[in-house]
Amino acid sequence: MKIARIGLLLILTTLALTVMTGCRCTPYKEDWHFYSYKKDMVFMNGVTKNLGFSDASNAYPFAGAENPNIGISFSKDGKVVFTTNEGETLYGTYTYSHTSINYTSFTITLENGETIEGNSYRGLGKKRLALTYKDVIYNFTDEEKSRFISIDEVVASIKAGNRDKLNVATVIKDENGFSVKYSDLIYYPVGAETAVFAITIHADGTYTVLDELYEGEVLSTYNNDANYIVIYYLEK
Repeated sequence: MKIARIGLLLILTTLALTVMTGCRCTPYKEDWHFYSYKKDMVFMNGVTKNLGFSDASNAYPFAGAENPNIGISFSKDGKVVFTTNEGETLYGTYTYSHTSINYTSFTITLENGETIEGNSYRGLGKKRLALTYKDVIYNFTDEEKSRFISIDEVVASIKAGNRDKLNVATVIKDENGFSVKYSDLIYYPVGAETAVFAITIHADGTYTVLDELYEGEVLSTYNNDANYIVIYYLEK
């Protein structure tokens, strides 16, 4: 009986150690795929918001990742390659340490001497890695995402007739400034704190991101809580 108990204890201990070490995301043991990044964005009227960038959409045309080739890879011999949202590829070395059952912290030292701090972790069956470089927060996952939607694709889709989440509206101007009229009862005033993103989609399918509004019929959507508005002018 005593031998059986010792054997059971050894089995349970082994299983516990397996679970503990299995939850840690050692950087080089995973293939990391870009998920999103977060940074400040300055809108038309100078309003700045800290936003996540991954996929663009009708309601978030500005949210497409600038560079679809963002990525990071760690090798077992301590080397790392990191491609930023601006398309810059950086090389360096890294060290890491397990800070808890689920978390691993790492420090990257680039060839130019700059350092980057980050961590990887596992929760709810998913693995994540995050780091901050030049005030941009990058997020990676072990799950591959097949593609990212760009603003070009959104514009092409709207041009082809996709009106998902968009409303027909009119940009008007009076003594109080610009506002967007969605109906006789719904107006969205463009105030000093409103984040405005406006695009003119030209007849030939090209587009221009605008620096200022003008009156006219548009497609539009807005978010009261975030105080932002998206406006599309469509040339015929």
